[in-house]
Amino acid sequence: MTTSGVSAAGRSSLVNEVTAKLRALMAEHRTRGSDRLPPEKELSEMLGTSRGTLREALAALEAAGEIERRRRVGTLITGPRELSLGDAIAYPIDYICSVSGILGASGAAHAVRRVSVHREAVDDANATAFGLRTGDPVFRVSRTYEIDGEPAALIEHTLPTRLNGDEVRINALTDGVTTFFREVEHVPLIRSDHAATAVSAAGAVATELDMAPGAPLLVVHCHLFTEGERVIAVGRLSFRPDRLYLTSSAHPRESALESTSEAARPN
Repeated sequence: MTTSGVSAAGRSSLVNEVTAKLRALMAEHRTRGSDRLPPEKELSEMLGTSRGTLREALAALEAAGEIERRRRVGTLITGPRELSLGDAIAYPIDYICSVSGILGASGAAHAVRRVSVHREAVDDANATAFGLRTGDPVFRVSRTYEIDGEPAALIEHTLPTRLNGDEVRINALTDGVTTFFREVEHVPLIRSDHAATAVSAAGAVATELDMAPGAPLLVVHCHLFTEGERVIAVGRLSFRPDRLYLTSSAHPRESALESTSEAARPN
């Protein structure tokens, strides 16, 4: 519990609620041709919230580039800041590769800031993916990567504790999960399915990546497969988009179908 008796999760929900109210108020002001929000005291009374919660919500909007707070001027409504990929590093989502490998190939000064491994009971969703029973043990591995001394990515994976009847040598996991499977467990990796989305940074992830609550965060959910279409890892990759962004290659469906048809024709 926090000193005010409100849980961290409850406070985050409260800040998100006030942020949503502020966005609605900003939309109203835009329709009236106004580009400025009322002073904090007035906003606090209008929204029925404390000044502390209001300031957290305003900080989130400022981090997202939706407002700009100027001394002696007030809070200006600007609009979402366009993300610059300037010095960000491309992460090819259509290849099975480790974050360490990508950062190393880019030549960027990088390091693993923190590694944690926990043994826990598998939940319903991951139990289904791994073919386990709910409550069976799994490993949860978390690694925080930094670029030029600043946090850039939080990589989290859930792994079974046994592979092919043997205990997973989790103590040997010092790099990425893909490297671990290939070089330590000698397990072939045949496919990785991804789903990417953008969310607002919040809670422990925002803290770990040194991001303001509400700032844009890129999240990739993935399943890593070995032979027999078995899932051997379920991951959640959280990237600061100003440090890492995703790339992918696509080919026309017609071309792919033609190639398949030609390969199937008898000589």
